[in-house]
Amino acid sequence: MLAGFVNENAPVVVAALFLLLSGGGVLYAVQFRSLGRHSTDDPESVDSLRETIAGQNRVALVVPEGASIDSLAAAVGLQALCKDWGVAGRIAAEGNVTGEDSKAFCNIFDIDVTILDENGEGLPDCDAGIAIGGGGAVPRLSNNPPVVGVIRHRPTAEENILTITRTDDGATSTVVTELVREMEFVPDQRVATALLYGIRAGTREFRRANGVNDYDAAGFLHAYADLGRIEELRSPGVSGDTFDVLGEAIASRERRASFAVANVGVVPSVSALEEAADSLLRLEGVSTAAVFGLHEETIVISCRAEDVRTSAVDILTGAFDARETTGGNADAATARVPLGIFAQVDSEHTDTLDSLIDASTRKALFTAFESS
Repeated sequence: MLAGFVNENAPVVVAALFLLLSGGGVLYAVQFRSLGRHSTDDPESVDSLRETIAGQNRVALVVPEGASIDSLAAAVGLQALCKDWGVAGRIAAEGNVTGEDSKAFCNIFDIDVTILDENGEGLPDCDAGIAIGGGGAVPRLSNNPPVVGVIRHRPTAEENILTITRTDDGATSTVVTELVREMEFVPDQRVATALLYGIRAGTREFRRANGVNDYDAAGFLHAYADLGRIEELRSPGVSGDTFDVLGEAIASRERRASFAVANVGVVPSVSALEEAADSLLRLEGVSTAAVFGLHEETIVISCRAEDVRTSAVDILTGAFDARETTGGNADAATARVPLGIFAQVDSEHTDTLDSLIDASTRKALFTAFESS
């Protein structure tokens, strides 16, 4: 019966599906504004950071959901500084670490990440929180503990907490490395290696527009790092399922200006979408990418942005109204749009549904990118 309805009312179905994709759901709002007046880029910033942290017993170092290698590496570096200041630093994430490269990074460097619950809670033993990496709004952690600072390479609109946002740097790991140098702190091999790889990953092997500070920080770390481990990290294993998704993304890609979009169909996991979006960023001239597919009767869209002028979460915010199921930050974001009644379409009409999803999603993404 539903199949007949779809065939007989194709124009209505197209319109309904487009509304579902572009206007049905609730959005986890993450505001992003480019305000430089609160950025701190002088040696006094490390003194302010030390004063802010030194009065605590345990500090939560909070990275975004779907944490990048850059934010995880920066957290490792700041954890070492906390230890030097006599404070225990606990690395936490706003959501699961999903990317295969980030998981490999955590395993190789033995990083213990506490995953916060959906209310941002889970750190009752910490006295304060420092947000590390990402972009947009700073996590509130239900004020348990209170967030007292933010460290990233993107601008932030925060006014009442310590803010170290060095936008001349191409990675948050560069920001933390500069703090390490200003403290005249000598990093051990583990910390130096993590930060060095964080800079390389965060700048896409120094391909960001910025670069002088990143090269300088990398040169400092080079003397202390295990370069063999970095080569090991550069070639993480890829599962067969993920490899197939990467192939689909490359084959179905469509590019307008510096934005690439691909549809990979049914996917076994969200992490495969994230890997595919990262891979599209390697194409020449592409600085923002979005890959979408179907996972458990849900359209999942993963967006990545390496240009500091573009926000991944803003693109998904502009394309889809799914507040409760969209999360991420300026560098990486994911949106989920349930199919609802369209999930009941039988196998005879899946091709029609797939075509509708493809056309509507591509249009919504390109429109959002062009207006961002």
